[in-house]
Amino acid sequence: MINLMPPDLKEQIRFAKMNRVALNYAKVLVLVVLVLGGIFAWALIQVQQQTKDKTTAVTQKMSEVSALKSQVLPKAQDASDRIAAIKYVQSTHTRFSLLIADIAKVIPDGVKLNQLQLTGNDKMPVQVTITADQYDQVLAFRNAIITSPRISAADIVTITSSGHAFNATVILGFKPGEAK
Repeated sequence: MINLMPPDLKEQIRFAKMNRVALNYAKVLVLVVLVLGGIFAWALIQVQQQTKDKTTAVTQKMSEVSALKSQVLPKAQDASDRIAAIKYVQSTHTRFSLLIADIAKVIPDGVKLNQLQLTGNDKMPVQVTITADQYDQVLAFRNAIITSPRISAADIVTITSSGHAFNATVILGFKPGEAK
């Protein structure tokens, strides 16, 4: 077949075909832009809604925390004060278990420990009541207790005789820092 159409007309037909293709591409592009715009708009609305929900949840949790804090904080402060008081008592008061261990190391045979009590005196804070079979054993106890590394002084306050036994009261003083 022979193409007898003038070249201008051929060129116009060729450009018309290209215009149709370009127009179809433009329609597809507009459609894609509209779909993507819709997706982005939907995503933006979802993000805003989730942000609003999370902000509400955080505000609610913060109010719960504040309410619990107002309930728990006084209890925690009270517990802290009690712990501080216990630490103070433990660090400043006489530990009788250590004192009894010191007395047990040096107590002579025939001497019995009857009573151990605080006197309230800062210089001589502990009073010990003992019973001995002989008078010399009371003196031996006094001399032996002074050898303890914690004891600075031991004074015999009273010695009484009751039949075959001697009852004595001895007041003990501690070296600085050793009464704990």
